[in-house]
Amino acid sequence: MESTFSGIWNTENNALSSVLNTLTQLANEHFDIEISPHKMLEESHYRELVLSELAKLDHQEINELISWLQTPIKKNPKTKARPFRFIAVTLALIAMIGCGYWYSSSMILNEPTLKAPIVTIEKQSPKVEQTKQASKIDELPPILEPIPSIAFRLHGSNTIGEKLAPALLEAFLTQQGAQQLSWRKGANSVERELHFLHEGNNKFIELHAHGSSTAFADLKLAKAEIGMASRRIKNTELLELSASLGSLDQVGNEHIIGLDGLAVIVNQNNGLKKLSTKTLAKVFSGEINNWSQLGGENKAITIYSRDEHSGTWDTFKNLVLKKYSKKLSDKAIRLESSTELSAKVSQNENAIGFIGLNYVLHNKALAIAASKNTTAIFPTRFTIGTEDYALARRLYFYTPTSASPLVKSFAQFAISTQGQNIVAETGLISQNIKLEETYLQSDAPSKYNHYVKNGKRLSLNFRFDYATKDLDNKGKRDLHRLVSFMEQHNGRRIALLGFSDSVGAQLKNQNLSLQRAKSVELELTSRGIPVMSVEGFGEALPIANNNTEAGRKRNRRVEVWLL
Repeated sequence: MESTFSGIWNTENNALSSVLNTLTQLANEHFDIEISPHKMLEESHYRELVLSELAKLDHQEINELISWLQTPIKKNPKTKARPFRFIAVTLALIAMIGCGYWYSSSMILNEPTLKAPIVTIEKQSPKVEQTKQASKIDELPPILEPIPSIAFRLHGSNTIGEKLAPALLEAFLTQQGAQQLSWRKGANSVERELHFLHEGNNKFIELHAHGSSTAFADLKLAKAEIGMASRRIKNTELLELSASLGSLDQVGNEHIIGLDGLAVIVNQNNGLKKLSTKTLAKVFSGEINNWSQLGGENKAITIYSRDEHSGTWDTFKNLVLKKYSKKLSDKAIRLESSTELSAKVSQNENAIGFIGLNYVLHNKALAIAASKNTTAIFPTRFTIGTEDYALARRLYFYTPTSASPLVKSFAQFAISTQGQNIVAETGLISQNIKLEETYLQSDAPSKYNHYVKNGKRLSLNFRFDYATKDLDNKGKRDLHRLVSFMEQHNGRRIALLGFSDSVGAQLKNQNLSLQRAKSVELELTSRGIPVMSVEGFGEALPIANNNTEAGRKRNRRVEVWLL
């Protein structure tokens, strides 16, 4: 920094620019005050007000910079005007004033109907002058307002980020006592900020919904504190993030916040009612490209798909295309927004697409069969809640082990009863337990139909990892939900009906299904919940294809019935 300031306020003055940048940084770091260096150079009133206010902060480094800015180099005495120049200029001014007076007098005389206005000059009192100065200051834009601090950032799934996450955030902040909640748009349609006031502090939460894969990428880069995903974390992502973020597949870090059904939609005027996943794969790969091949009119099929970053796409790819070694057709139209995809299908009678259940809107959802040996099931709140529907999926929040108490409290709120009510209100599937009437099945064991006649099925299934009796993370949370549910249904009893996949000997699978049901019984009785009966049905009544790991996992289940 030069020893003295030249007094020239422009961008070409490098010494001045350096001082202004340092001043801006100090004010921001120590007092959360934002200063515009550009306005400091261009607007003298802004500059004077800033320097005046900063001087009141009594900060040594800031005061030194202000002193430098207010002590410019004095002009060289040689540059002063000489006496004879002053005299010449004075005489010239007198002559001009005289001419002006003669001219104005002549004009007044030539206009007899007009009278010269009488101007009275009054000396302003100090009080009036101060008021005017204060008024000028009031007209200036606010510059010393503290910058809002970031509370946390959620990045990832568009399915979660478009409706559910905003609703959960608003309810959570209201519960925490926050006020003045307002949303502000970001750089594009899937980026925004929720600003709020809490305990006198201005804060905001950042919400970016570019797709599930961005959740894990941004967690890795420390660009987000919560990852939103409409698919489970992959093994490669898990290994990549475990060193810095902890085990994201553990119950403390993986939060199943709701359920969703991947609905296959067609236009309401389309006569098609159901498809198997195998036929579905042929349609979306382009192998079947005309509706006449499916019993419809002779018209080309228009395929709509979510984009590469979408968890919705990732789920469809794994549950449908990858299952049959197919790839998405090159002619498919890829879209980032779920709402836009739904609208496109509703406006095109030849279209087909896949979407989250709450985005079906003005379209028709098809019944889907997992294989030729399973029944085609429509996506409903109950079939998705029990995960019996072939294209049911879970929605996740992922938080690091080292997450702040605020982040952990928000994740806990999302899976609470209140949070799950909000999940239902936004059109997704809540994990709060409900009862459902069921119907006799001709291919079911007689003992199973006994429970159908005398009981009601609850909207949850307990599921397990391969060849184990260990509940998955959802099952561990569902235990608490079931305990709360039974506390509200005193005097009722429950039955646990176990099922297995078809890998291995039939008798072994029947025993394994019984052992899994008994492991749930042990968890419930240890919490004071009475269990009336426990059954093992082995490979009976598969709801998914046993030829895939995803299908086998869905078949390894324990149903809960209320008697």
